[in-house]
Amino acid sequence: MDKKELKREIGRQAIHLLIGLLVIAGIFYIGQTETAFVLGTILILGTLVINWKMLGSQVPVADWFHERFERKAQRLPGYGSAWYIIGLLFIVLFAKDPNSAAGITFILASGDAFSTVFGIIGKRTLPYNKKKHLEGSIAFVIFSLPAYFIMGPSAIILAFVGAIVEGLPFAYDDNISIPIACMFVYYLL
Repeated sequence: MDKKELKREIGRQAIHLLIGLLVIAGIFYIGQTETAFVLGTILILGTLVINWKMLGSQVPVADWFHERFERKAQRLPGYGSAWYIIGLLFIVLFAKDPNSAAGITFILASGDAFSTVFGIIGKRTLPYNKKKHLEGSIAFVIFSLPAYFIMGPSAIILAFVGAIVEGLPFAYDDNISIPIACMFVYYLL
């Protein structure tokens, strides 16, 4: 990966983390229902923007973000961003309480962001996915652990679940597979 692409990816992951932290703030300051409403509104508006872009329209703010942060090989403009908002919405809608919603959001936001950054520089591939690196999985767990202070001991298990799912060779975007897996395991605990 060249320096320009690395800079783009680090910026992308910084936005990923920032949005997750804003969602956590929303959960605690305006409530889960209201945060779900905001995320749903963003999803609808984002879908309209994606549609306009695919029809060839210029959307200045979206164009600026696309040029600076979007991955080159995306299926459509805003593809990863849309899945991230859907994943966050899933968490906020189905979590039992604000602490579990915030904790799982933190695991997705922080774990996934840092696993990508450390995975880029990683040397050891995962035995079950040669496109992912052990260093990224370790970073996922380590940077997810502060969720313990939000939701308690279950965060430790969910950090490992998220790291495993993030490393699996799924065809699905990990911004939705991680929340689904973490919520499923959380309900089993």
